[in-house]
Amino acid sequence: MVEGTYIYCLIGKAEKTDLGLNGLNGATLGLIPYKDINAVVSEMPVINFDRFDKEILDHYVAIHQQVNEELMSAKGGSASDGKYYDVVPMAFGIIAPNIVEVSRIMERAYLQFKAALKKIKGKAEFVVQVWWDQKKLLSDLVRTTPEIQELKEELLTKDKILGLPLKLKLGKLIQQKAEVWREACLKDIQATLSSCSHDFTLNKLMGEEMIANFSFLVEKTRESELDRKMQELGRKYEGRLRFKYIGPMPPYSFVNINLSLGNFELVNEARELLGLSEVASWDEIKKAYYILAHQYHPDKQQNDLRKTQGQMKRITQAYSILENYCQSCDELIGKNENPAEGPLRPCEDEASEARQRRQIYSFKEKDVKNSLIIK
Repeated sequence: MVEGTYIYCLIGKAEKTDLGLNGLNGATLGLIPYKDINAVVSEMPVINFDRFDKEILDHYVAIHQQVNEELMSAKGGSASDGKYYDVVPMAFGIIAPNIVEVSRIMERAYLQFKAALKKIKGKAEFVVQVWWDQKKLLSDLVRTTPEIQELKEELLTKDKILGLPLKLKLGKLIQQKAEVWREACLKDIQATLSSCSHDFTLNKLMGEEMIANFSFLVEKTRESELDRKMQELGRKYEGRLRFKYIGPMPPYSFVNINLSLGNFELVNEARELLGLSEVASWDEIKKAYYILAHQYHPDKQQNDLRKTQGQMKRITQAYSILENYCQSCDELIGKNENPAEGPLRPCEDEASEARQRRQIYSFKEKDVKNSLIIK
C-alpha cells in the first residue's frame, strides 16, 4: 500500500512537537506546521475506508475521535502555563498522499482554520438530546384541554358515520396542540441553555420519540453552569421529557472547513456578503458587519428564526474571515523590508491607532494570494 498522512485536526501554536499520543494503527502522532497553526497527523496507508465492514469502521472512527478528545485535555504551550489545546477537528477519513500535500491543504484553507480556531478557543461542544413520551403527552392534553374535551363530548352524541368528521377534527386538534407544546418546550430549552453558550445547532433527530438534538458551544470554564441548567430543566419537565447531554467534545458541529475553497475564493465570498468593494478600510469592514448584524439579529426577525440565525452565522463567519485576512496582512508587513510592494499595507505609523483603523486593505486576487505566502 502507498504510505500517506492521516489528518486528525488542526491546533494553534505548540511549544513541543512530541504529543505523546498514538493514533490509527498505533502510529505516533506528529505535527506539520504552517505559519501559526499545526496539523496533527500520523502515517497511514492510503486506503478507502468504505471497504471495511461496520465493526472495523466504527473502531477507526472511535480512535479518530479519541485522539481529538485527548488533545483537548492535553496541555499545550509551555509546560507550566496551564493552557490546553484548542482543537479544530477534521472529518474522519482525510488522508493526504504526503506531508507536502498536507502543507498545501493548510495553506489553501489557512483563513478557514484561523477563523475556526478563534471561534472555538477555550470552548467545547455539548450535545443535548430530548425525548418525550408522546402517548402520555397526548393523554394529558386530552384530559386538560377544554377545547378537546368539548369535541370529545360532542363526539359521544354522534353515531359512527356522522361522527367521522368530528373524529378527524379531534385528531387534528390533538396533534396541533402537541406540536404547539413541543415548539414551546424547544424554545424554552434553547433559551435556557443559550444563556451559557456562544452558539448552537440543531442536529438530525433519531427516532420518533426524540424531539430535539441540540449541540451547544460552551466555554470549558462554564461547564458547571451548563450542568446546573440541565438539572433545572430536568426538574421542570420531570415526567414529561427525558434529557441526555454529552460532553465536553471537540466542536465538530461548529467547524465547517470547505477544502474546495482557497483563501482568495473565501475572502472574495466574505467581501461580497458584507457588500464591500475590492479595497476597504478596517473601519468600513466593521461598519458593514454591524449594519448587517443589526439587520439580521434574531431579536429583529421573529418570523423566520431558523433562516435568520443561518444568515447571521454566515455574516459573523464572513467578518471573522476578513478579520483574519487583515491580521495576516499586518503580520506580513512586519516581516517585509519594503512596505511599498505587495498588497495594500497597514500604515507605516503603527503606533497611531487611529491611522491603523483607517488602513486600506486590498481584496484583489493577486494581493490576497501574496499576503498569505509562507514566511
